Amino acid sequence: MTTTTGSYHVADFAANLPAEIRRLDAQVDLFWHAEKPLLMRHGLQDGMAILDCGCGPGRLLELVANEFQQLSLTGLEVDPILVEACRDRFANTRHEVEIHQGSAEDPGLPAASFDLIVMRLVLEHVPDPVAALKSLSGLLKPDGQIVIIANDFEFHLRTSPNVAELDLLYEAYCASRRQDGGDPCIGRRLPVLFSQAGLIVKGFDMEVSHSKLVGDQAFFQAEGVGIPAQLVESGFLDQQVFESMIRSWKQMLKDPNHSIMRPLFVGVARLPREADRDHTLANPDSLQRVVDDPEECQGGPGYVSPSSETEEVLARLWSSAMELPEVGIRCNFFDLGGDSLMLEKLQSDVLDQLGIRVPMAVLFQYPTIEQLAGYLDHEVRPVAAHEASDVQGDNTQHSVHEGTFDARNHSQSSASSSSENSALKNKAERRREALSKKKRRAERG
Repeated sequence: MTTTTGSYHVADFAANLPAEIRRLDAQVDLFWHAEKPLLMRHGLQDGMAILDCGCGPGRLLELVANEFQQLSLTGLEVDPILVEACRDRFANTRHEVEIHQGSAEDPGLPAASFDLIVMRLVLEHVPDPVAALKSLSGLLKPDGQIVIIANDFEFHLRTSPNVAELDLLYEAYCASRRQDGGDPCIGRRLPVLFSQAGLIVKGFDMEVSHSKLVGDQAFFQAEGVGIPAQLVESGFLDQQVFESMIRSWKQMLKDPNHSIMRPLFVGVARLPREADRDHTLANPDSLQRVVDDPEECQGGPGYVSPSSETEEVLARLWSSAMELPEVGIRCNFFDLGGDSLMLEKLQSDVLDQLGIRVPMAVLFQYPTIEQLAGYLDHEVRPVAAHEASDVQGDNTQHSVHEGTFDARNHSQSSASSSSENSALKNKAERRREALSKKKRRAERG
């Protein structure tokens, strides 16, 4: 289940070949209860031409052949040992399955031949995933789909009670695979890799297996101790950590309410069509911002305009941050599609325009212009004169014209920050006074 230059070679990876083949079979069995309906949801049905890329000893092909009719099944595997094992599996069965030796990058199969291509726990071992996906996409029929099932070792097997040593095991495994040119955390990258390969992303799912659904034994067979032992032998995992992990694992199993779970990531993609060129969903970055309540936020019947200088400033800042023509004072920042980056920009703009550095927590607490303006106008107070004078006697680098604000619910601030607060409160008052004068001059004009 690899390519010739990939990070998995069965002869090097496993000390006991029959045991490793049983483990590879068990990995497929562990998820079949969840994987079968997921594959069906994404198109698997009778009469299809299906390619299992990196088929290993052929267990997935066998399960599909047993449960679906009139299929044209092909297995592609680069490792000659696994190619032979797969051929042996189907040698004396009624199933007609073609097994070819080849890699995802160089499959040696006719173009536009398959309705469905499945690549299971293989892409993490491939040195150039995008090149592999591009190559496989050439094997799809015009309406065909490709399904990639992948690991992400930061979301790998987990237990309750927790087995802490699993974290060290996964760190060792990831270091080993990366040294060999693989990416053990590739699961999270699937949609991006599809796009880079020129494919259209159709879905991104997670399938999960749990000990209460499949039993403990299914996990024992799928995981085994071969990988940790190999990591110890190659120097990536400390022997004491390995032994401690086994003890912790046994202790976890003694808990009558223990749980073992493992997720896999599933990405689904198809070839682009002519209509995709004009469809905005083909490029998520081109989507227009959607406002949940346009009547309240953009001049509709429920729209409430600013009524104070502070509200006017905030409304302009929100319009700029959200790229909207106008924003009502009762619109919720997050309902408008605001995110943490926009909130950071708003925080910076408020400091620039009003001279007040508002903590991020306050922006979350007061998500409408009306609420935030009320807070700034009524909750921000000048710092007492003796506090400021005490600070000015210190060797502080804060200028009287710089700093932040001091609110009642932040009364535990240090003396130096109190000086900052007083200065910026004065700056804010001067800005609001200037805005008020400007507005009055405009009205007289």
